[in-house]
Amino acid sequence: MKLHYFHGRAPLHTLVLWRGGRRVELHIKKVDSGVWSLVALAGDPEGHPDVTRCQGPFRDQDRAVSALRALTGNLLERGYEPHRDEPVQWTVRAQRLARDLRQRAEANEGKYVFDPEQFEPTL
Repeated sequence: MKLHYFHGRAPLHTLVLWRGGRRVELHIKKVDSGVWSLVALAGDPEGHPDVTRCQGPFRDQDRAVSALRALTGNLLERGYEPHRDEPVQWTVRAQRLARDLRQRAEANEGKYVFDPEQFEPTL
């Protein structure tokens, strides 16, 4: 597997990518104090996203941004093109997913060991 990282201008907290008529939005969202998540939404730009994925938690924002850049590199290899100046349109949906993550974490009182090298693919 070839690793390709997207090296765009910093800071990078949201990004819109396109391939054909398919839109992908990537958001870095604060889940809790010092905890961040990468939220990916994909779908038809005229409606709601039909695919949503969350990746994390990340214990600092820099790790979440690194995950976003790595995912973007993967999408670039698949033919997606970034549009950094295009506004995001699914911000409310991304914030709701981040809020749901926070509420699930508050409901579960388990102990977790965080390994930044092991994160789930979002797409």
